[in-house]
Amino acid sequence: MLAAVLLVILVLVGLVAWFNFGSSQENIPDQAQSTLMQPEQDTPSTDQANEFDSIKLQKVVDDWINSSDGTASVVITSDNGKVLVSNDPDRVFFAASIYKLFVAYEGYKQIDEGRADPAETYLNGKTRLECLDLMIRESNSPCAEKLWNELGKADLNETLKSYGINNTSMTNISTTASDSARILVMVESGEGLSEESRAKYLDSMKTQDDLYRRGLPSGFSENVIVYNKVGWNEQKEWHDTAIVELSDGQKLVVVVFTENVGSKNISIIGTALESSLSTN
Repeated sequence: MLAAVLLVILVLVGLVAWFNFGSSQENIPDQAQSTLMQPEQDTPSTDQANEFDSIKLQKVVDDWINSSDGTASVVITSDNGKVLVSNDPDRVFFAASIYKLFVAYEGYKQIDEGRADPAETYLNGKTRLECLDLMIRESNSPCAEKLWNELGKADLNETLKSYGINNTSMTNISTTASDSARILVMVESGEGLSEESRAKYLDSMKTQDDLYRRGLPSGFSENVIVYNKVGWNEQKEWHDTAIVELSDGQKLVVVVFTENVGSKNISIIGTALESSLSTN
């Protein structure tokens, strides 16, 4: 008799549990039930959706290099540092005025960290802040050389290594396309800089005399904003380092280091890159 009663109780408990489970499933919207039953799928992020076609960009660079005389090293990255194109990225070149990119970065850091007064009279009646602007905007050498020596060239080498800039020498005045791309990514992202210093640095690269815009900037159309710093040694070296802002707001870092190539040929790669990007 007791066994029969227990059996009935167990049956009743099972029925109640089954009823509750069915009710809970009905309370889940159809779309949610479908999601629960299907395996999770990867959804492309915005970054993934906006990725550049690195194969197409690499072909543009390869074609340009193959059609040019002289020696060239090219690195193109996204604004977050992802390498999209790389051709002989670690070849060491005489830096010419590209060294000023690194010096100016450290100068802005000094101000942001309270180690220097931007308003102090620094050189030839110019303030420290004015000198930082001019060493990029006009490639002013006296301003750059004073800060360069104050920072200590050997010490600056070690500082740059701490940023992952390993093949640049402030004592030998040499650098690579890869290292120069790295410092531009740091400037664009504001790494180590205040927003104010970042904005001032970029403005210096954007508004320059035509003398300094004969390479990459002259190859792009007016629909593209090019922030750049050029360095040259007469006709032998011509280096162009740029943050390129496209009409849709996306940005690339483009660095071209050359020997015996010249600014006109570098403008050609700018035109070819824009054409390729417009068909992405």
